[in-house]
Amino acid sequence: MALVHDGGNRRAAAWWRRIGGGRAAAPPLMTRRQLVRALRRLGPADLVRALRWRVAPLIAHGGTVFCVAAGPAARRRARALGWRVAFKARRGDFLKALEEVAGDDLARHASSLLARRRPHVSAARRLSGKQALMLALAGAAGVVWPPLIWQALYLIPPLLFVALTVLRLAALLSPPRPAPCPPLDDPRLPVYTVLVPLYRETGVLAQLIEALSAIDYPPDKLDIKLVIERSDDGMRAALAEWALPDHFEVITVPDIAPRTKPKALNHALAFARGDLLTIYDAEDIPAPDQLRLAAARFAAAGDELACLQAKLAWYNTNESVFTRMIALEYAAHYDVMLPFLARIGAPLPLGGTSCHFRVRALRRCGAWDPHNVTEDADLGLRLARAGYRTAVLPSLTLEEACVSWRTWRDQRSRWIKGWLQTWLVHMRHPRRLPVKAHLTLQVVLGAGVFAVLLAPWCAVMLAHALLHPAAPSGAFGLLLLGLALFLLTVGYGAAVTIVMVGMYRRGLMALWPWLLFLPLYWLLMSVAAWQALAEFLWRPHHWRKTGHGLSAFTRR
Repeated sequence: MALVHDGGNRRAAAWWRRIGGGRAAAPPLMTRRQLVRALRRLGPADLVRALRWRVAPLIAHGGTVFCVAAGPAARRRARALGWRVAFKARRGDFLKALEEVAGDDLARHASSLLARRRPHVSAARRLSGKQALMLALAGAAGVVWPPLIWQALYLIPPLLFVALTVLRLAALLSPPRPAPCPPLDDPRLPVYTVLVPLYRETGVLAQLIEALSAIDYPPDKLDIKLVIERSDDGMRAALAEWALPDHFEVITVPDIAPRTKPKALNHALAFARGDLLTIYDAEDIPAPDQLRLAAARFAAAGDELACLQAKLAWYNTNESVFTRMIALEYAAHYDVMLPFLARIGAPLPLGGTSCHFRVRALRRCGAWDPHNVTEDADLGLRLARAGYRTAVLPSLTLEEACVSWRTWRDQRSRWIKGWLQTWLVHMRHPRRLPVKAHLTLQVVLGAGVFAVLLAPWCAVMLAHALLHPAAPSGAFGLLLLGLALFLLTVGYGAAVTIVMVGMYRRGLMALWPWLLFLPLYWLLMSVAAWQALAEFLWRPHHWRKTGHGLSAFTRR
């Protein structure tokens, strides 16, 4: 332990007498400047403890460690360590002192840790050297033998859709089997950290604070971090108008590239004191008992269960064409596909919100990749690499669906770009992934990305194969005709049926007329996919932020 003062020297003894030998009726208040000087002298382990618990050792005297503590949680931690509180501090002063002492270093660490220590699973590079070579060889083969390209363009798109069809059929044939867990009483509940990254989200701030305040969890075991950017003056001013409860805290992220949500989460993770942790987006309204359900599920499972994904839905489902179509899509994804993947032990392509983690597993895996714009899907696969398991939590979080074409397109293009990043990253060393993880990597992510990229070509090719079945003659022509018939019957039927099953499980059957628009919706995804591909080539780490507070259903 590195202490500010060693109780054996003369200067420390004088300081000890000045504070009354620890016999003061109430600990005196430490100023921010004094805190800065004290924190600068801490060793790494004590600094980590100060970041998480707002308690720091000052002097060892007579076998007792005397410390400064900021807030009730810090005083409880000091008692648990057997330390005696010699000074108190305001929580805001302690946090600002920490940010002054360690903020920039933490931000640099948050933005570069994964790329430095595990470059093979970081999206900081678009392609590995081997991947670039294989792509160049494929291009050269196409130039030397053009028929190879045409045959590939005829064959690969329908095969991708066949893979997705088989996965959907398997999900439909596997009914959900919920496993209830006994609830935990309050003394057995662990400390739970909630991270909420905020950037220009003043329009939904009131709704957010109301939703977070409604969480049913003991306040002394709840650690809510509102994470803002240093340059976001509007967000800081809006938060200053609120008298936040003691278990809320505002964490400021220094302006160090890349400016992405996962970089902000990594920075805030250093301040987290929970054994469990979840993430909510700015517009989220989680079920009040969601944290209790997750804590009970983690307690009932072994340590190999590292993450639970809660289900996502929308509070503005009936607002526009796009909100209705997204509602259909999410019903299939969260109520049919993800439960199936969890049941067979495949890693989940996690959503960016309402993911609940064991903090120890999260830190062991290197936390989030700040260069991946779908850090959630990537993290699910990295957890699988480390031998961990992910599962679905039967609890709902309501979000704001994109109301307009532009916001939907930009959000979807970021998701597709991130899935492409994730697929390329984990294809650098595919043998290191468990076998079941390849179902998620190759079919959900890989086929999902390339299928929407090639969907227009596939539609043209299938129409050509049906109208001119003899055009590609011989066995190849018969194969294409068979694939066309399979996709138009079984493929389309499976895609619509999985949506209908999800609608039934969510009670959305009133939206059945919108099933007719699914083919058009899938083609619109191709527009977003090509935008995603262009951004992957030119701005791979650019974060297209989704605007919130645009819905008429937002609580002001």
